[in-house]
Amino acid sequence: MKLSSSSLFAAGVLLASASLPSSLSAAPLPVPLDGIDFSASGGATAQYNSNVLSSAGNVGGVKTKFDDYIFTFNPGLTLKYGGLPDTTLAFNYTETFYRYYTHPELNEELSNVGFNVDRKQGAFDLTAAVSYVQNYTNTPSSVSASLSSIIRSDVIDANGHAHWDYSDKFNFDGGIDYNQTRYLYAIGRTFQNTDTYTVPISGYYVYTDQLSFGAGYTYQQTDPQPAAANPGSPGRARYNNTLSFNTKLTKWNKLTGTANVGIEMNHIDPDAANAQPALDTTTGSYGLNLQYAYSDPITFTLSGSRNFNTGTAGQNIQATTVGLGVNYNYSSNIFATANLMTYTYSQYLQQNRHDDTKTSGITVNWKPYSYLTLSAGYSYFMNSSDAPNSTYNINIITVSGSVSY
Repeated sequence: MKLSSSSLFAAGVLLASASLPSSLSAAPLPVPLDGIDFSASGGATAQYNSNVLSSAGNVGGVKTKFDDYIFTFNPGLTLKYGGLPDTTLAFNYTETFYRYYTHPELNEELSNVGFNVDRKQGAFDLTAAVSYVQNYTNTPSSVSASLSSIIRSDVIDANGHAHWDYSDKFNFDGGIDYNQTRYLYAIGRTFQNTDTYTVPISGYYVYTDQLSFGAGYTYQQTDPQPAAANPGSPGRARYNNTLSFNTKLTKWNKLTGTANVGIEMNHIDPDAANAQPALDTTTGSYGLNLQYAYSDPITFTLSGSRNFNTGTAGQNIQATTVGLGVNYNYSSNIFATANLMTYTYSQYLQQNRHDDTKTSGITVNWKPYSYLTLSAGYSYFMNSSDAPNSTYNINIITVSGSVSY
């Protein structure tokens, strides 16, 4: 196996950092930089993946499914500046190096950069963020008989949010988000590039210190951009309007989190080139993010959603998801997180396709020092589909170590 010099450097930094004393601290910075808080992090992971390309197996007598051992290194840093009154600035950067033992042609380096601003302005809490993320993954909406590599995409996201405490009993939230997805390399030439705009607004009545409820409205618009392989056909635009009844639980009968239920209306423009008419779909929607403190060491989590999303090939997908998990704190430095089961039912609108996706897994963590975490985990993924070459499963075993100063 061959590793690039940058990968060896990242591994060396990780090992050197793990051997440093926990009392290590940075030298004070001169004014006006004395408000900067600097932290460095790094991780190394060894993983076994039974189905690297998310393949159905044999397609036309050709074996398309293979396994591999994947080694990952991800050094990073975070800078926080609190020298401005009522304002915090944060910058984070991580570089991730993927190295495949048997298939080095899949090796990749990915960047993740983010900048955040948080400001308290009287009764307002204001936040803004911008990020650039390089992704490297295959999903059920992208698998096909011809998929022979892992899909690379670049995602740029910019958003702003305002929270207004109008009074002790009423508060309001509003924001805007812009998301741009672009698929790269020869493998991404046929996939659907998109620009997505989301505008959520909501208002809450504080019934008690433990319970708030209110209403919300979200508008989302997805504008397709031409794929490299078909520049004359940009794809189909779509629009979502969601009305919801929302609740927030600070702590009610051991429950904390958020929940909402409502109606979502989806419209997708016609596709004249393929003789597909416009489509309007209305469905019930919901969102769950709840935690139940069963006991001091055990917390159960319940998550879920029902909404519309855009597949990598431009599909219009109505997805319903529900998941149950548990967190177990054995001691102050040994803890485990388990995804007991997450189930997603995906209906590809205007296509004769329905998918059932199931995932589960567990990760055990040991933190022998405040700056060092060692982990071991297993996860299982299964996608069952009535579309050709779209039913597959994946087993993943991972051991990892991470340091942070």
